[in-house]
Amino acid sequence: MTEQPPATPTRLGPYEVVDRIAVGGMAEVFRAKEQRGAGEPRLVCIKRMLPHVAAEKDGLAMFEEEARLAARVSHPNVVELLGVGTVDQPYLALEYVPGCDLWRLTRWLAREGQRLDPSEAVFLMREMLSGLQAVHDAKGDDGEPLGIVHRDVSPSNILLSVHGDVKLGDFGIAKAAIQGLPGASNRAKGKLGYLAPEQVTGGVLTHATDVFAATVILAELLLGRPLFTGASELAVLLAIRDASIQPVVDAPIRAELKEVVAAGLAAEPADRIPSAAALRDALAPFEADAAEDVRGRLASRVQRASGFDVDTQRTPALEAAPVDRAAMPTPTTVDLPTEFYVVTTRDGERIGTFVFAGLVEAITTGKVGPDDLVRLGDGPAQPVQELEPLLQHLPMSSMTPITQDARLAGEPDMRRNLAGGGIVRAIAESALRKDSGLWLCEFRGVRKEIYVAQGEPEFVSSNVAEEMLGEFLVRQKVIERTELDMALAVLPRHDGRLGDTLVALGLVEPVDLFQHIARQVRERMLDLFVWEAGTAELYRGVPPPPRGFPLGLDVWGILDEGIGKRLRAGLEERRFRTHMLDSLERMRQLPSFVDENHLPPDLARLLDLVLVPSPLTTVVEAFETTRDPGRGYRIVLLALALELVQWV
Repeated sequence: MTEQPPATPTRLGPYEVVDRIAVGGMAEVFRAKEQRGAGEPRLVCIKRMLPHVAAEKDGLAMFEEEARLAARVSHPNVVELLGVGTVDQPYLALEYVPGCDLWRLTRWLAREGQRLDPSEAVFLMREMLSGLQAVHDAKGDDGEPLGIVHRDVSPSNILLSVHGDVKLGDFGIAKAAIQGLPGASNRAKGKLGYLAPEQVTGGVLTHATDVFAATVILAELLLGRPLFTGASELAVLLAIRDASIQPVVDAPIRAELKEVVAAGLAAEPADRIPSAAALRDALAPFEADAAEDVRGRLASRVQRASGFDVDTQRTPALEAAPVDRAAMPTPTTVDLPTEFYVVTTRDGERIGTFVFAGLVEAITTGKVGPDDLVRLGDGPAQPVQELEPLLQHLPMSSMTPITQDARLAGEPDMRRNLAGGGIVRAIAESALRKDSGLWLCEFRGVRKEIYVAQGEPEFVSSNVAEEMLGEFLVRQKVIERTELDMALAVLPRHDGRLGDTLVALGLVEPVDLFQHIARQVRERMLDLFVWEAGTAELYRGVPPPPRGFPLGLDVWGILDEGIGKRLRAGLEERRFRTHMLDSLERMRQLPSFVDENHLPPDLARLLDLVLVPSPLTTVVEAFETTRDPGRGYRIVLLALALELVQWV
């Protein structure tokens, strides 16, 4: 059913409403007149919360925080807050900027087959960055910096006037890094294509987060197209996480300007241009024309894009914008398919009848194999491994040599016994060798496949039903069981990819899903550290499956967490109980795969500590901190597993 915006009011407090100009998921926006003691009434912009948002505690807190933060910023390049009030729902009265936002301008330019020239793009961005720096510099009543992070620097929040003014607006999801104020969550919000890598991965958000978003806008103005693209929202997030900026590298723009853009788009916040002001100053040499000339050209473009009438000095009334569907409640019903798949063995023995979702689970968990035959309705029976929508769900190890990577048909390049924590040696050695390929781990019918690239785990699959993405999300209370059933039923419409299906149905936000998948894959791998036995075989050069979600997990962080899990489970108690009074010393000859110049810092430090035999307690205490108890034992266990040290 179509969501209808509330009826347009005639007045909001002291303001006479002219028209509604936008409706989004959080608020509706009006153009209104404010009567003044002398002269013509002043046009203002009224942003009022929607009723369903006002009814939510978090939504109301966010709106109040927007008002608080906006009131503490005063700058010509930031939309001014004029007042606050409540008529049915809370509202903000804001400076009205006649013209359009940058999103609308770039859309108009694209239709006209045009783009901003580099001088215009640089001018516009330098103006906006001045406003952004003012936001970052805002202080509280006590004179202390508020540490505001805007978190939604995007084209739709950059307002352009018909006079060439550039103003940053919308503090709706801004974050102040001070105690006692709501809105301090690091939860990733904002426009998908303008998130920073740390927003995607759930890291700490800082002013560098806004610098990244601003540089994305600059890059897009220079390129004339979006910077981060992909076949799905998750693919876009992967491109952002990895800061994949090849389009910038290949662009026909000045090398010096390209260097500035690349510096603003560094994946690590510490490697980026340090502030909005620094980025603004770095762009100064690229303003080829006088600022007023560029402002005039920009004003002319905005006038045409917004339909501004030069003679009457007025912009025609805008029609109400459509409701933002992405932020509206998800429909509770979906047109569900009713196809059933009959599965038999090659010998004709019936395995069962499945809906598509059940068939995918049966294949993933090994109940249905690559040679089993699948028939839909009266259609022909075909082997699973010949059906593309099903092939992607087959574990690599279960495929026949015809469909699998041929290297799996031979002997593994390395084999490790997982008893006694052998997974620690396997993964750590692989990291030091910078292996790329597949670790196939098996124990009592449980199979896990770890795909590594240059030693870093990228993707982990499992044949355990409880470890499948859908079950994980239900267990974490991210979605309801009924919602998972609905998503699984329509899985074929999204190429069998559950993540994309959940996003398409509006059941999970893309960034939230990305972070849940990362946690799920991490848990799959950490489970290996408490296996009592089993084997791990490495097949070098085997690429991850097409359905793989490359996470690029930190291998040393995984090892540290996995060893900690072994310690908490009591699996290393005997090792330490029998050696508590013993000393450790460096091995006289380190394994051939160890390059001392490329060891993790803690391992290198440990080797220095035990150049002469040192008591275990002394070594452990050297790494212990109140914030990270047990760190010393974890480092010692890792060094023992790699045969870097030995007991005396």
